[in-house]
Amino acid sequence: MKSQRQWGVDLVGFTQRKKKIFSMLIAFITAVACFAPVIGHTTTAYADQSVNTSTETDSYPNGIKGEYNPLGINAGVGISTNDITGEAEKTVLKNFNQFTVENDLKPEYWYDSNHNFRMSDNAKKMLTFASKNHLVVYGHVLAWYSQTPDWFFQADENCQDTDGSPDNGSTTCPLASKEVLLQRQQTFIKNVAEAISNYVGPFGSSTNPVKAYDVVNESISDSESPETNGMRNSLWYQITGEEYIDDSFTWANEYMNNTYAEKGSSHPVKLFINDYGDDGAAKRSRYVALIQRMVDRKVPFDGIGHQTHVSLSTNTDDIKAAIDAMRKFGKKQAITELDVGTGTPVTPQKLVEQGRFYYRVNQIIHEEKDQLFSVTVWDLTDATSWRASDGSPCLFNADLSIKPAYIGYIGDEGNLPADIKSTTAFKADTNLDSALPSDKTTPGSGSPWDRLPHTSFAKTTGAVTGEFLPYWNDGKMTVYVSIKDATNTGNDKLVVTTDSGRYDIARSTGKVSTQTGASTQVVTARVVNQKDGSGYQAVIQVPISASDMSRSYTDFNIQGVDGTTGTVNGWNAENVMGNISPLQQTLGYVEAMQLSQKTAAPQVDANPSAAVWSSITPVSLDEVTDGSPLATGTAKVMWKDDTLYVLVNVVDPYIDTSASSPWEQDSVEVYIDRGNTKSASYSDSTQQIRVSADGLVSYGSGASTEIQQSLVKTAATRTKNGYAVEMAIDLGKAQAGNYEGADFQINDAKGGSRIGIRNWANPTGDGYATPAHWGVLRLVESASRDTGGDGSDANSADAGKNTAGRGEAAGNQASKPSEAAGNQASKPSEAAGNQASKPSEAAGNQASKPSEAAGNQASKPSEPVRVLAKTGVDMTPLIAAVVVMAALGSALLRH
Repeated sequence: MKSQRQWGVDLVGFTQRKKKIFSMLIAFITAVACFAPVIGHTTTAYADQSVNTSTETDSYPNGIKGEYNPLGINAGVGISTNDITGEAEKTVLKNFNQFTVENDLKPEYWYDSNHNFRMSDNAKKMLTFASKNHLVVYGHVLAWYSQTPDWFFQADENCQDTDGSPDNGSTTCPLASKEVLLQRQQTFIKNVAEAISNYVGPFGSSTNPVKAYDVVNESISDSESPETNGMRNSLWYQITGEEYIDDSFTWANEYMNNTYAEKGSSHPVKLFINDYGDDGAAKRSRYVALIQRMVDRKVPFDGIGHQTHVSLSTNTDDIKAAIDAMRKFGKKQAITELDVGTGTPVTPQKLVEQGRFYYRVNQIIHEEKDQLFSVTVWDLTDATSWRASDGSPCLFNADLSIKPAYIGYIGDEGNLPADIKSTTAFKADTNLDSALPSDKTTPGSGSPWDRLPHTSFAKTTGAVTGEFLPYWNDGKMTVYVSIKDATNTGNDKLVVTTDSGRYDIARSTGKVSTQTGASTQVVTARVVNQKDGSGYQAVIQVPISASDMSRSYTDFNIQGVDGTTGTVNGWNAENVMGNISPLQQTLGYVEAMQLSQKTAAPQVDANPSAAVWSSITPVSLDEVTDGSPLATGTAKVMWKDDTLYVLVNVVDPYIDTSASSPWEQDSVEVYIDRGNTKSASYSDSTQQIRVSADGLVSYGSGASTEIQQSLVKTAATRTKNGYAVEMAIDLGKAQAGNYEGADFQINDAKGGSRIGIRNWANPTGDGYATPAHWGVLRLVESASRDTGGDGSDANSADAGKNTAGRGEAAGNQASKPSEAAGNQASKPSEAAGNQASKPSEAAGNQASKPSEAAGNQASKPSEPVRVLAKTGVDMTPLIAAVVVMAALGSALLRH
């Protein structure tokens, strides 16, 4: 497991104890703020549906090990000393026959502050627990670039690093020679083997529980890195090349399987290499290449580990592909650190989806049973998970009750809760009078209802079909609905169901009527019939309660009823409510104007002074989304033919490209989601393009590197006060009026590591894993070529604001520059988050809120950018909770 990753919260510099406390605080805040009834040991009802998380573990008397041991696979868990007492101990013993010591066998834990080798008390406790209860220990780890003492790599053990980052391959101290470093490593491995055998008996004896060991961990680069042959440019690699890998396995094999092994035992400890992110094709290919070189060099290793820190946006087929890719080597394999982040906010729908994800992993394990030595989940509960901030990744709740994840992982598909539909709503200043969709393509002509994909009704054919798109603001949710219903008999209607009751909205008048069980009328509506008689559009406002905001989702359903046939269709056709999660972000929105055919396209030479860019209005990457960046920057966009041009100008007092990981270097990232799908995961049409200040190009998830390279032309240059990056991005088919998903990011580095991030649009930190929260870029033409209209006739709904009580909507017309809006199209399978910074950090990215910069309406081809402003958000309740927990965290950290 990584000690430092970019999973929403940067834990660099924390001690392990502080990290654990911090993660627990995050887990607590999430549990309190999101939906305590669902996470707890209860059955929680949502209108006509329920999410059952209360299935007792007594339903599974043999636990997880009962599922996997019969397959010849050890069932493991990553734990600490906190998990081997009380109820946690009982849970471990019931469910697992193997565990990985989460921290206490890592290199830095074997040394005291004076660099003296000794076994820690915690390590002794863990080994004793395993031996006493006949559990297998999977050791972790002997050679790793992280959590290894800094002095290990130094010529002078007492040198104090003043401004380096050894974990990222940089130090201000003179490095040790290869001979000195390798001698230290041999001595370390010998001492570990000797200490374990002295404490619990020789390896292979009945009292020694250690049966497997991660010898080398995380040696593969997260980018192509041809200069290091695809290897991480760690201090290990800088000093020894790949020799440290070969020698570490040689020494581990000698000391654990010979010198300190039980006489007569035969190879009692299986030796593994381990890495993360090989669910991505590019890193998997580098991992395979290293394994092949090790085989060719006859390195004595037995197994290949796949960490599998993933998220709901990960394609499970890629997990299987990682295992299948290694079959040819004839080695045992292991899933070593499995957890599945749901993303935040955590909702009932995401927990159900997580259960189905774990079930698919269960099926992969069955399919690959001949390959697997063990499968290990990382951390016992959500409350203790190092990925707590990434959203409930484990099998157990904080109280050790099981989640749908447990039910799926144990293979009980029949008892998984039914799927719950869900979507999200961006914050936006929309109201009943916001401009309806149109086919206009000039600047300022776009409707907020056009900016993001709509969510379709359950049935796509029949007498009535439809789709909808929600936004929220100031305690209200504004929903646009488009209905196809060609028979207008006067009895057609919409049915809106919320926690407060049911409300019917007449197509003919827009009048809202309160149905049985509904509270005082709080729903308002505007209905507009299509001129061609094919159907109608409606804009509806419903309240969002304070309790819904605190739990981060509201229950909702929308249906259309055909008055002629009585046909009913809706998001949930049977009027079971889904979850809509109000996002604490306004959708970033910018318009890019088309260059005329007479105007030459940019040269892509990263010249910020080029005439073609001189009059373009920039958007500011001014929201700090991670750390404390010193760099600032702006982005400009334009388009011509089928190409989008992007220029990012960075002001940076310290340019540093020394880190081995590309996202840890001073660099610019441009995200592009062709067609603005806002999907849960990357596809071949989605790209994360990273260009360093030196012009080094790397890519995130999605298509193969070769395909991505063919779609992009890049350049970078140093400027007087920083650097500039320019890109030409092939959009495939571009035309005025198209919407593309986009974001722009600056990674700021100093002292060999990234110190901060700035983004334009995405504040969630999950942009490297999902396009769901990126901003939107619209391709527009010259303002003088405005054609088309919305095709609607407002004759029936000038009733427009039938309030039937309180709740008159207010807001600005959607076409005004002050408006920003959007939503994310949803499917039950949709969720964000993946494994972060390193596991598949396809990029190190953490995003930010949309830029506050406002552009002037373009009036000629030389003004291609226009930005819509953001609105504020009342964060008082959340801030209060965070302040209280921060105070608690501070108190804990002082003791």
